[in-house]
Amino acid sequence: MDDLAAIKDLLTGDEPVTWVFAGDSIVQAARWTDGARGYAELFSECIRHERGRSLDVVINTGVSGWRSTNLAANLDRAVLRHTPDVTVIGVGTNDAKDTPVEDYLAVMVPIIDRVRQSGSRVALQTPVPGPIEGIPAYVEAIRTLAAEQGAALVDHHARWQPADPRWYGDPTHPNAEGHRVMALTLIGALGVPTSSRCPAAI
Repeated sequence: MDDLAAIKDLLTGDEPVTWVFAGDSIVQAARWTDGARGYAELFSECIRHERGRSLDVVINTGVSGWRSTNLAANLDRAVLRHTPDVTVIGVGTNDAKDTPVEDYLAVMVPIIDRVRQSGSRVALQTPVPGPIEGIPAYVEAIRTLAAEQGAALVDHHARWQPADPRWYGDPTHPNAEGHRVMALTLIGALGVPTSSRCPAAI
């Protein structure tokens, strides 16, 4: 069973699920939301309140400035010690500044392997569009990586075509409205049941 199918089963099952979000400043929702909730928090509201999965746990370990190498070096603390059922990874925006795609992939494949070995399913996220020249190549690489690894794909980049300037706090980072769009994309990509009131919560 691929990860998306397994995540859908978890969402419709009775057992509580531990969700870990790991990655960079966009995952962390640092600064540019002006104090509003980021997409991981909005996802938590959707799952735990609107969907009635009150015993699910949603943990956000995103760190501003992180790249794939930071996540790899700190994977035990950022992800594995929480024994997640689902790990949602968002790194690539910072890597795209100056790291060849093949170097990024060489780091990401072992990350996915270690997370899987811990018993967690994996969801990979594409970066939102921005001024960093390398982002389009990273988007394609993440899409291919998800397909090859059987990971769930949350394709924010595709949803942001065209990107609305009102979704940005600066040219790279989503603001509060951008995080709402990201939350809805995430909810749709992971197959949260369509009867959900989550859009009303967001």
